[in-house]
Formats: sequence, C-alpha cells, structure tokens
Amino acid sequence: MKYRNFFIVFVITLLMHTACKQDNYFVGGSLHDPNVNMTTYDFLKNNSRGLFDTLLIIVDSAGLKEKINQQNITFFAPTDYSINNYLTKRAIEEQEIDPFRRWTIDSLLKYEIDKVVDSIDIYIVPRLVSYQDLTQNGSVFETNKAGASTIISYESTNAEDLGHNSTSSLLPQVMYYTYLYNPLTPPIIAS
Repeated sequence: MKYRNFFIVFVITLLMHTACKQDNYFVGGSLHDPNVNMTTYDFLKNNSRGLFDTLLIIVDSAGLKEKINQQNITFFAPTDYSINNYLTKRAIEEQEIDPFRRWTIDSLLKYEIDKVVDSIDIYIVPRLVSYQDLTQNGSVFETNKAGASTIISYESTNAEDLGHNSTSSLLPQVMYYTYLYNPLTPPIIAS
C-alpha cells in the first residue's frame, strides 16, 4: 500500500512537471509569428473569412496583382464591406437619374476601371510601415498616387470584438488608415 501511494504521487508529480514545462506557452494558443511566407495577393485570397473576395475580382480585372505584390510596400486592402458601400453609393446616385438603373461590380469594372486603378494607388504606401512608425496622433505617409497622402495611426481599444481579452493587462492597438483629400497642417490629431 505504501509503495502504491508513493507510485501514484510520483506519476502525478511527473505529469504535472511535464505538463507545465512548455516554453513560450500562452493561454489560448501558441506564439504569433508575424511573418507570412506568401504574397499579398495569396494572403488576401486565403483569408478564412472571405473579406477580400470582391477586392480580388477588382485586382484581377484591372491587372493589379503585380502592383500589390511588390516588395517593400504596405497595402491597406479595402474589405468587401467598403467596396460594397461604394457600390451602394454609386447605385443611389444612378437611381437619382433613373430609378431603374443599377450599379454593380460589373458596372464598376466596365465603366470605371481607370478610377479603380487610381483608387488602389491611394491604398498603397510605397514603403514598409512598421509599428515603430506609428503614433496615436498619426503619421503622414505619401501614397502611390502622385500628390496624395494618408494618415496612419493607432488607437488602443478595450472592445472584445477587436481583440481585447480581460485576462490581459495590455490593450490591443487597432491601426487606422485615413486618406487625406486635402493637406493638413500640423499638429495632426488623427482622432
């Protein structure tokens, strides 16, 4: 009996020791590796939520795949939601002229392909934007579109749908991209 109790305690201790000896363990998963071994296009195509399907149709139709796959750029990819918002806005404008008109992705690709190429250029910053480049007030960056610039900033959030977890003492920081239609004079306050 004495050996049996000792054996049970030994097995439990051994199991606890091996279970707790995991280097770099985080609750909920493994360490995040920020490096992705694929092109920007492939990353957008493989998005598990399908947030960029319409963008990829536009990129393919306009022949922009190589442009967004360039090295040493940062591409702020518009989601399908933002593209749909634009299509809805254009449909309303068309229906003010004729209530039976429609404006769809096909209309965009047929009639505004040059505008699309120009629009994609405003979402490309011709350099790598890293966390160290950002502030809460925002930093101004030139875009691929000649003479156009953007403010890129971050904001800390405690919104759970944006990644906040109450067990963490650090707040997630959400990056914001703001296209500037007109130049701003300093001081710039992104909010």
